Amino acid sequence: MQARVLVVEDDAEVRTLLVRTLRRRGYSVEEAADGMEGLACAKRAAPDVVLTDMTMPRLDGLGLMKALRQTDSDLPVIVLTGHGSMENVLQAMREGVLFDYLMKPLPDLTLMEVAVLRAVEVRRLRARAREADQVTAMRELAVTAADRVLNPLNVISLSLESLKREGSSPEARAKAVTGIERAVAAITRVVRQMAIIARYASREVHQGLCEIDLDTATAQEQEGE
Repeated sequence: MQARVLVVEDDAEVRTLLVRTLRRRGYSVEEAADGMEGLACAKRAAPDVVLTDMTMPRLDGLGLMKALRQTDSDLPVIVLTGHGSMENVLQAMREGVLFDYLMKPLPDLTLMEVAVLRAVEVRRLRARAREADQVTAMRELAVTAADRVLNPLNVISLSLESLKREGSSPEARAKAVTGIERAVAAITRVVRQMAIIARYASREVHQGLCEIDLDTATAQEQEGE
């Protein structure tokens, strides 16, 4: 999959040069003329790397970085800056919203290409680390979910038997109802945890995992007994 780079630069000539260079290197590139337009582009299609000027109308580079960080804290941002904007660059570094910066005018576009390549690799490594954590969490939950569901189900079964029993006292019936309510709450917690993990697991994780037909798996398990 092509890495997506968002170029935000108010100088049309510089922006065109950057976009053409990056596209020749095989990147999928979106372009914007200022920070506000850049935010709109990022909302339409999330970039993997942002390359932005620091001084721009409407919304400058520092404001853009802060806004992007609210929705994607791991997004690498590379700033193109002149000497007059170094204070903003230092501020961005102190706030942890800046991945790298390059001084304008660029003496060699190779510096920009190397910075973008490095940012793309860092982005991919971070994504793989998150995927590994998600898969681990899913596996751990799957291992423990059976016991965490079966035990409350046993409580429900025993409580139902108590309710069906003729002549059971009001205290016994109340105790059975309480047991059922607690068991349902315990099962609900497990289901919600599984739903949360599934919701935040990335598409790449799902594509990389083998799909399991639970009905088939259950039938095979019974045949092996």
